[in-house]
Amino acid sequence: MAAKDSSKRKGNLNGGESNKKQKQEDSETKSSSAQKRELKKERQSHRRHAETVAEAKVLWNKLRMKSNTTEEKNELMERVMKMIRGKINEIALQHDASRVVQAAVQFGSAEQRKEILSEICEKPEALVELSKIQYAHFLSLKIIKCCNRDKDCVKLIVKSFKGSMPKLAVHAVGARVVESIFLNIPAKETASLKQEFYGPHFSLFARDLPGIPTLESNLKNATTENQKVAAISFVKDIVTKGTTKSFFGFTFFQELLAEYIDVIDPSEIRDLASSVADHSIHLLSTRAGVRAVSSFASYGTPRDRKRICKSIKGYTSSSLLHRDAYLAIIRLVQVTDDTVSVHKSVLNEILKSDDDVSGSEKPLLFDLATSDTASKFFLFLLSGDAESRMKYFDPYERSILEPIPEIKGVCTSKKDPEARRQEVLKHIYQDLIDLCINHTEALLLSLPGSRVLKEVYMNYSSEKLVRAILEVCESGLSQSKENERLSLFEDPIGHRAIKNLILCDAQRGTSLFSEAFLTGMEERLTSVAESNRGAFVLASLFKVKSVQPKVQKILRSEKKEILEMSKRNKTTAGYDALLKEIA
Repeated sequence: MAAKDSSKRKGNLNGGESNKKQKQEDSETKSSSAQKRELKKERQSHRRHAETVAEAKVLWNKLRMKSNTTEEKNELMERVMKMIRGKINEIALQHDASRVVQAAVQFGSAEQRKEILSEICEKPEALVELSKIQYAHFLSLKIIKCCNRDKDCVKLIVKSFKGSMPKLAVHAVGARVVESIFLNIPAKETASLKQEFYGPHFSLFARDLPGIPTLESNLKNATTENQKVAAISFVKDIVTKGTTKSFFGFTFFQELLAEYIDVIDPSEIRDLASSVADHSIHLLSTRAGVRAVSSFASYGTPRDRKRICKSIKGYTSSSLLHRDAYLAIIRLVQVTDDTVSVHKSVLNEILKSDDDVSGSEKPLLFDLATSDTASKFFLFLLSGDAESRMKYFDPYERSILEPIPEIKGVCTSKKDPEARRQEVLKHIYQDLIDLCINHTEALLLSLPGSRVLKEVYMNYSSEKLVRAILEVCESGLSQSKENERLSLFEDPIGHRAIKNLILCDAQRGTSLFSEAFLTGMEERLTSVAESNRGAFVLASLFKVKSVQPKVQKILRSEKKEILEMSKRNKTTAGYDALLKEIA
């Protein structure tokens, strides 16, 4: 028993020693962390305004609380302003204290913001210097964002940056501030700052600018050839440096790049394309960037085009749905001889099956076909001749997609444009036909979708497609009576879609759809004519020579009823056209 007690005491002693050892190690660890904190505090205490910064940081933590009332926020701001007043420039340079001034700008009143900005601007080029520093530039961004509606503040900001824009635009940190200036301050106010991008001559002698300056407008105003060469060279330096530093995501850089491309020779565009092609996806965010990518696709080498295809791979559908980027995709497909590469990089993504698009009832192709922008990609491929193709595009779009002229020294393409179009189309036409057959009604009731369906019918007249359209026409009349909704022939888009399909037959001298429509709807033509829009559809049947006699015979017997319907309706233009054809 004694031996047992002895072993227990020995075990307790050993355990006590190990606990002491563990406590000692923990104490040493804690003391090490404490030493680091003490060392940090000691270093911070040697900075200028150390006590002020320490107190201000405490207030900053309180100021940024979302639960603060207006009164509490105003009280905290008064205390912060009292602490930092007269020391803002020095405090803003410290990475941990800069956020205090940022908070003061964000939560302060208009007068307090103006006071902060005025104090910074008292020192020449202080705001510019802050804009070049990693942590301090956030204060510049905050000032520009929060003070852009105050005219006095805007004048101070513009005055502070005057003369520094070219250098700041190619600075790794400063470029962010330049971007913020042009995005947040009205273009009219920043016109003088933008003028600096075109060289010292144009910025020094610029007075009241009539509009937003561009490189092209400055070249027109140049009085000597030397001034033109100097301006182009100056912009080229900025573009080259920006390209080296990958500033492709900045709007101001994209605009400057597009302006530069507009005035240089195609051979120079080709030289520039090799250094930009891999970054094309970043340029597709703005209209100017799209213009630049379209030019690189037009004048670049086959290898450059392949690199552009690779850059946008995975982003084709989102680009086609973008308000501007779709034009670059169309241009790229239009000029690229390597249609296999186009199929792999561009078309494969938009031809995904329903299984590939998770959570979507309709295929991706449907979303694209019914989009105002993406549908133009299909219309461009489906339209046979240039004249009919360009009617779907506005003047600006046409300027991007116009044929590339033959340029000496720059071989843009070897294949015939029509052969290239047909090669691309063969990868996609069957999917488009299936889309039109499976989603006929939705396409007929969509303006972009109805245009795509019409072009598919024009190119690939399929009996299966005609039956699908006719079924929608028949069910549309029945459902409208049952559900008290507009029939397909009363719908502002639907009736025009059917009318255009009939006119396609008249234009081509065929009658596949018109004959099927007349045969299927022969006993219900008066139901179609119950609306003014329906009357327009029936009037279009008279344009198709092969069905015109039969239509005239049927409708002449119903002329009296059509006259009565026209009297009941307020709008009679459709009835007038129909009755004129019947007579």
